[in-house]
Amino acid sequence: MISISRRLTLSLVPLLLVSVLLIVQGGVWLYDQAQRDYLTQLLQREADSMLAALTRGSDGLFLDMDKVDPDYRRPYSGRYFVVQGAEKWRSRSLWDHRLPLPGDGLQAELLPGPDGQELLVWSGEYLKGGERLTISVAIDYQPLLGEFRQASWWLTGLGVLVVLLAAALQHWFLRRSLGPLRRVQGELAEWRSGERLQLSEQVPEELAPLVAEINHLGQQIESVLERARNSAGDLGHALKTPLAVIESRLESLSGQLPQTDWQELQEQVQSIRTQLERTLQRARLAPDQARGQRFAPSTDLTALVQTLQSLYPNGPQIQLQGELSISWPFDREDLLELLGNLLDNACKWARAEVRIAWQLRADQLDLEVADDGPGIAKAEREQVLGRGARLDQQAPGHGLGLAIVRDMVATYQGTLALEQAPEGGLLVRISVPLQRRRGGA
Repeated sequence: MISISRRLTLSLVPLLLVSVLLIVQGGVWLYDQAQRDYLTQLLQREADSMLAALTRGSDGLFLDMDKVDPDYRRPYSGRYFVVQGAEKWRSRSLWDHRLPLPGDGLQAELLPGPDGQELLVWSGEYLKGGERLTISVAIDYQPLLGEFRQASWWLTGLGVLVVLLAAALQHWFLRRSLGPLRRVQGELAEWRSGERLQLSEQVPEELAPLVAEINHLGQQIESVLERARNSAGDLGHALKTPLAVIESRLESLSGQLPQTDWQELQEQVQSIRTQLERTLQRARLAPDQARGQRFAPSTDLTALVQTLQSLYPNGPQIQLQGELSISWPFDREDLLELLGNLLDNACKWARAEVRIAWQLRADQLDLEVADDGPGIAKAEREQVLGRGARLDQQAPGHGLGLAIVRDMVATYQGTLALEQAPEGGLLVRISVPLQRRRGGA
């Protein structure tokens, strides 16, 4: 979807350009009209001076050239006149060009003149000494037209430059105004990774209601998740005792029931317990839960390793390969559960060594847990990820642990792969993105 800034620019810049062009053309037209009005008055005065230069002699009126401006005697000077009465007088500046004698007043259109000039012409009718006269005076308007065109280009270029500057300033102001939104976006990302529990309310007045509603919604979601976890835990504890009684009673009836019936009941009870444990585990895996504490390998992972070593005092050595000082942007409880299941499974099957390696990249966390145990055949690796499936019943919980890990990795939209470890046993390879895709689980 097109950005707000680009949308404003695409709508504002054409509007400003059209406005600038209209203003420039309107300004030039107004200035042109002002110049024509001024030159009209000047031409009227020139016509009056021509009338004053007409003197009556013995043969009638004649034009005294000594009273005429010298510009009218220089060829193509840009100033011309024609006086039409009983006789006709023409300015020498016209040379051999004829000046048309239109009607009374200023002509609406520029008329062609000598040497390619464009003339502004004013004509008037007079009566002097009983003789009717028509006096037309003209001035070359072409230099002013050139100035108008040049001014128009300059003003248009300046206007375009102002529009571009305004668009750049508008883009800068908009980015600055949207800065609080980007800060809120960053805080939401921190919230999702567990670095904060609510958004900062130090925002502009326009964003304050939005931030308040998001914080309120987050509190409601956290409350619902907490109630769901508590309810799941209460249900699990409530069912464990009756289930234990059933198992004990079933064990006591092992000699009274047919062997096939007893084994079938035993499998069903075991399936109930497995499903119960899985439900309790999945209830705690709420997406984007804001428990507010990130996983710190330097303390959490080392503590987990010490716990496993105390559970398996004669078990394998656990080697850590990775940077311990950098926290992982994931919920601490989720990572403890994931790594706890992986390391517990590895310790059950390893002979002497368990290795956990990790690398925190810019976009994802890569994990590897390997052991030197018997491993899992390639054809059976998918089976062990099933619901509680185990390839060897002597080590309880192997399939359940990996299935829980699979569910958690899926919750974080990551990938899980089972491979052959260089040590000879099972290698569990996990990649988890730091940011979940929108619309993901």
